[in-house]
Amino acid sequence: MIPRILIIDDMFGRDATTGRNVDRENLCAHLLLEDITGDLAAKSSRQKINTPTAQAFFCRGQAPLSATTGSVVENDLLGTLAVVREGWCKAVDDGAALWTMVLLDLCFYTGRVTETSQQHTPGMPEGRPEDDDPRCYFGLTLLDAIHAEFPELPVLILSSKPREEVSLEFSRRGAIGFIARDDIRGPELLQAAIWQHGLLPDSAGEVVGHSLPMLLALREARCAAAHGGNLLIRAERGTRKELLASYAHRVSGRDSPQRPFVAVNSAVLRTELFASELFGIEPRTASGVDGKIGLVEAADGGDLFLDEIADMPPEVQAAVLRVLQDKQITRVGGRQPRAVDVRFISATNADLENDPRGFRADLLDRLRLGGTLWLPPLRERVTDIPLLAERFVREAEALRPGTLRREITAEALDRLHTYDWPGNVRELRTCLFDAVNRFPDVEHLVPGHIRLKQGTVSVAAKPPVVEPEAAPLSVPSVEKESIDLDGWFAMQSALRFDAREITHWSGRLGELQQAQAWLLARYLLAALEATKRRTPEHPEGVLQIHPAVRLMTGDASLTATRAADVIKRLLGPLEGELHGDLREALGIALRLRPRSPRAISMGS
Repeated sequence: MIPRILIIDDMFGRDATTGRNVDRENLCAHLLLEDITGDLAAKSSRQKINTPTAQAFFCRGQAPLSATTGSVVENDLLGTLAVVREGWCKAVDDGAALWTMVLLDLCFYTGRVTETSQQHTPGMPEGRPEDDDPRCYFGLTLLDAIHAEFPELPVLILSSKPREEVSLEFSRRGAIGFIARDDIRGPELLQAAIWQHGLLPDSAGEVVGHSLPMLLALREARCAAAHGGNLLIRAERGTRKELLASYAHRVSGRDSPQRPFVAVNSAVLRTELFASELFGIEPRTASGVDGKIGLVEAADGGDLFLDEIADMPPEVQAAVLRVLQDKQITRVGGRQPRAVDVRFISATNADLENDPRGFRADLLDRLRLGGTLWLPPLRERVTDIPLLAERFVREAEALRPGTLRREITAEALDRLHTYDWPGNVRELRTCLFDAVNRFPDVEHLVPGHIRLKQGTVSVAAKPPVVEPEAAPLSVPSVEKESIDLDGWFAMQSALRFDAREITHWSGRLGELQQAQAWLLARYLLAALEATKRRTPEHPEGVLQIHPAVRLMTGDASLTATRAADVIKRLLGPLEGELHGDLREALGIALRLRPRSPRAISMGS
């Protein structure tokens, strides 16, 4: 899949009334970009890039997009964010490719298009003095806004302005780097930036998924693998950690016959046999015993993948530690040590730091020296389910001769989306293989073919009990035992309003509405906590309003924009009283779905 980037630039993004935008064509030729904007300028282009570095969608960042003599061109922050949002939120909802990266200009010229400016560059205004002031660059304003709403979206500065003028400012605002427009190394620099910082799926197709959590995991793997240090993969059971290990091996440049990838499950390394398995056997060690190359030696020059390292006996842990320290092994029956160049990629679903069986801290430190990679569970990347389902159904059909090729119906996908998948990707694969094997002679996969474990919910997916924040998250409480949601339903069903006792309830509508609002706010707070994405950089977790609202509603088809609307509806009445995660969630929702001018004026 070709990377898909967004370029926000006043000159390249304008849609010239004459049809062609020669400046844009020159940039595409220089950076090897395929123009997919679809405007008149793109349709009028006469060039074709045979092997493009990326597909580029151009945005002017201003209004109007196409200007003629007499037009007044102004910067358009809201319109530009709408373009970013369209390519981001729609992709999140549809499971399509996200923006890989944004290329952003710094200086945007505004003002009136005159005959002189039109003759010099069609559609470009004369500009105003403040446009060229580094303190007033519209590109920096855009950078702030994009980073605030889309913190995971990498932004690269593409400008003709001197880098030193704004180096500190664009770094503070979260840009990943700077490419000068006229740099002859432009194509190589862009390719390197996309590879290191871009949101890229696995080009080999082994790791399936276009969801943001999956793309972030792959990006972390590329960055960590490039340094050559030992890597530790942490994830729940069934997430296919071995595929991420293989990906790290492939992208690190160690994927060749001279740089092997050797995988081993640590559970097979028993105390009495591990030495011969790991280190090999010297020929003629005993009568009738042939020599044997061990796993470490077989991985020399490449990577050794140790899966489920929590299952390693203490003796094996000590032996692996010695290899990491000495970078050499001695075969069983041998006397001379052999030097080895091996990177260890390890994986576990256990909490090794608190595992009662004990795991050597010094070994753990060495196994994660090059970084820790976190692989998200399937419930955090449900938009990948259609892609995974397609892969697994085709695999199952291919393994059973005579099986008909089937279409996966929308209803079947809905059923797959509503399940929690405590066994993650492996459980999904088993489920779909079972469906194909039981119904080999059908052309459609329907919900009735899918067998799911009833009532199975992974512990990590259950919303935790969230205590109210320091701010008033509820109406004044009374000393009562805590109740669950079913208990609350029973209580509210028993509540009666007696028309003969109006003094008990008259005039209390506001209190009732406020109590209901805070009840829903506490419900949302638990969902936000349960769906936070935790990483080494953000161990406290990053809010994700879309998965949170999906968890609350049970609606797997809910889009990101609809989730934002739900948040606004729930928290809007409490806006002035919110703190912490609830306040942040409302802010995210308002950035995703700003209030209309009419709504703002009515509320003021």
